[in-house]
Amino acid sequence: MEAMTIKIKGGQAMKRWIAGILAVAVLGTMLVVAPRPAAAGGWHRGGSGSSNFWGGFAVGAITGVVAGAFVPRPVYTAPAVVYQPAPVYVVPAPVYVAPAPVVYQAPPAYPVYAAPAPVCANYWVNGYWYGPNWVAGHWEQACR
Repeated sequence: MEAMTIKIKGGQAMKRWIAGILAVAVLGTMLVVAPRPAAAGGWHRGGSGSSNFWGGFAVGAITGVVAGAFVPRPVYTAPAVVYQPAPVYVVPAPVYVAPAPVVYQAPPAYPVYAAPAPVCANYWVNGYWYGPNWVAGHWEQACR
């Protein structure tokens, strides 16, 4: 059985026809949705106010379709692949260096001075005002 092939001719003409039909649809929708004169009730006609919403929704949808016909489609391509050789690292052979020998030397004999122990006294300080701040009573230590 032979494979059937269908060729569609006139791609540009088809786009023009669709754009024309959509333009007529937009104009027709605008005439239907347009506000009525005041004698017919205008914006204050009875019923729900949702008709303005649905009319605007229809006009927006048709406008989006028409505008979308002229916007080019995004083209997604794979990122460029660049093959590079693996990096080669040349590491020199390790060199062992023996540490210097440790020789212990006694420190020189300096005279040792023994300082007297400090003399400290603890005492209580009553609370007081320091400018606008109150300082609570506390213990303090004085050494000499």
